[in-house]
Amino acid sequence: MGNVSTEWLAAISTGRDYSIDEKKKGCAVPVTPWQHPPVGKRLRDLITKLGTVRELERQEILYPQGRKVSDIVLVQQGVTARGFGNAVSGPKAAAISTPGHFACGNLNFFTRRPSLGTYFALTKAQVVICPKDLLLPVLSTDPELFAYTIRLLESCTLSDRVGFALMAFSPVDLRLKAFVVTWAIHYGKLSADGFIKCPIPLTRNNRCLVANASPVSTDNALKRWKEEGAWVRDGDFVTFPADFVDDAYQWMRSAEESSEYAYPNTFRELMEALPPLTNPWY
Repeated sequence: MGNVSTEWLAAISTGRDYSIDEKKKGCAVPVTPWQHPPVGKRLRDLITKLGTVRELERQEILYPQGRKVSDIVLVQQGVTARGFGNAVSGPKAAAISTPGHFACGNLNFFTRRPSLGTYFALTKAQVVICPKDLLLPVLSTDPELFAYTIRLLESCTLSDRVGFALMAFSPVDLRLKAFVVTWAIHYGKLSADGFIKCPIPLTRNNRCLVANASPVSTDNALKRWKEEGAWVRDGDFVTFPADFVDDAYQWMRSAEESSEYAYPNTFRELMEALPPLTNPWY
C-alpha cells in the first residue's frame, strides 16, 4: 500500500465495535469477508497485557517464510494483510486487519497447524504479539472469556470462508461491492438520506488483491460506479448510497443457511441498526 495520509490512518484507528453474539431480530451482523470481526475489549486488554509491542514498516513481513506461527497477533495501529503465496512468488489473494482485529494466529490457535500464507504490513503498523502459551492458561481460568474467544475464532474462520465463496462464485463487480459492504460495516456512517460516508477502502492495488481482481477489471468497475454517480470521492473519504451495494449484501445473506441470527432485510437497515461510530475524524 502506498503512502497514506495521517488523516486516513486516524479515520481507521477506531472502527465500529459490534457484538458477534447479537441475535435480536434485525440487529445481528453478518460474517464479513476479508475483514474479521473486531476483538472484544476484555480479550484485547488481556492480549495487550500479556503481549509485546512490535513496530512494522510498510511491506515488512510479520513472519518470515517457513517460521511457525505460535502467537496471536493484534493490530493496534495501521493495516496488516494476510495472503496466499510466499515472499518469493508474492501473495495471490489477501485479507486485511485494521486496529482492534487479529493480524494472525487465529487460524491455528488450538491445532498449531501451518497457517498457509504470508503476513505483512500494508502500512506502517503497530501490533501486539502474544504467545499462545501465555494466553491459553489465563483463558482457562475464565470460562466466559474462553467461550467468547472460541466463538470469535470460529467467526474469523467463517469470514475467510465467505471470502473464498465470493472469489469462487461471484463476478468482479460483486466482489468489490462485498468488500465495500465489509468496510462500511466497520467504518461507514449512514446519513438520514441513505448515503454512507467512510474512509476510502484502501488503495487500488490493495482492492485488486483483496477482491482477487485484475487492475483492468477493478478500474472498469470503479469507472462505471463514478459514471453512475454512485461513488463520489472527496480526498480520503468516499460517499455512496446504501442501496448501491445491497446486491452484494443480499448475495452474502443468501449464501448462508438459516440460523438463530436474524439479519436486517437490507444493507441500509443493517447500517441503521449498527452501534454508532465514535471516531471524531468524520
